[in-house]
Amino acid sequence: MKDHGTNNDAGMPTRQLVRDEITLKLRRIIEEQRGNRPVKIAAERVLAESLDVSRLSLRAAIKGLVHEGLLIQKQGSGTFIVPKTRIDAIHLFVAPDIKPKDPFYQEFFATFSHFLATQSIRLEVVTTDQTELNGAETPLILVGLAPQAIVIDLKKRYHHIVSVQSYPDSLDITQVFFDDYRIGQHAGQILQAHKHERLVHLCGPNAYPSAAERRRGFIDSLKHEGVAAEVIEGKMNWSTGYEMGDEVFSLIRGSYGATAVFAANDWMALGLLRRLTEKGVAIPDELSVIGCDDIHLATEIEPHLSTFRWDMDFLVSELFQVLNSLVYSDTHPHKRVLLPAEFIKRDSLVAHTEATDE
Repeated sequence: MKDHGTNNDAGMPTRQLVRDEITLKLRRIIEEQRGNRPVKIAAERVLAESLDVSRLSLRAAIKGLVHEGLLIQKQGSGTFIVPKTRIDAIHLFVAPDIKPKDPFYQEFFATFSHFLATQSIRLEVVTTDQTELNGAETPLILVGLAPQAIVIDLKKRYHHIVSVQSYPDSLDITQVFFDDYRIGQHAGQILQAHKHERLVHLCGPNAYPSAAERRRGFIDSLKHEGVAAEVIEGKMNWSTGYEMGDEVFSLIRGSYGATAVFAANDWMALGLLRRLTEKGVAIPDELSVIGCDDIHLATEIEPHLSTFRWDMDFLVSELFQVLNSLVYSDTHPHKRVLLPAEFIKRDSLVAHTEATDE
């Protein structure tokens, strides 16, 4: 009989009791089916029917188990049991280029730390100054873009290294990261689908693989359609986006007639929006804007910013799946695992015909 949220004699809501019972049943399913690879559980409708509970209570129980690190929800794919990890200790090296306020790495470290806690994995943060350091079989996670000399030194010390940053010139390092080329390509395709033909890309320094790949994917998506794009390069922060606003303004109101912008990250996009608003540009009527990162401010401005969102739980889950394969496989395969980002459409994006007809 499905729960209806009534109270029992002790005053505790029946809904909470049912939710606890569902959680217990799901834990048993997880214990029975958990292995070395993610296992997909039944669809919500099927699971609710088999347990004879409401989908609302089932969702609440699943949410709790996701928070505990036992389940992971993958956009468009379903809910999966997080695989067992045989790893009990991890070394972490953070590259010098990492900025503490970078929204991507802030979210990564929070999710990563939570996973370690749920799996009881010991963590040691290491530096190249530790001359006695000898990683042996302890796997190392490399975060950020480290100089080549540091990468070479780390490869001498560790048998197993996994990076969460693209290293195009170090294919002997296993890499798990979001597909920046696909993000840029997808942004170009989305803007073309919205009838925009005069585009601007605010890109980060070409020295950073993520910025370079987003730029390459964006430009490649336009090659066969006769769509024009102006590229403006600079630091990936609010101030640079604001400063770029004057040049973008001239591209909007001048002969080029720009109608849409893809910014390499949300901070650039937000700085741009502030400057263009000051100059009297109507967003999105005159200019559509897409960012990347889905920082919390993306929904605190008007119009809300269209952007790409990372599934950090998915990244961390894949990271440890690869680590388990590396450490306990006889073949020790090196590979690059590219993960998709989710596009979030909000008010800053409209079709060009829709904007001009208003």
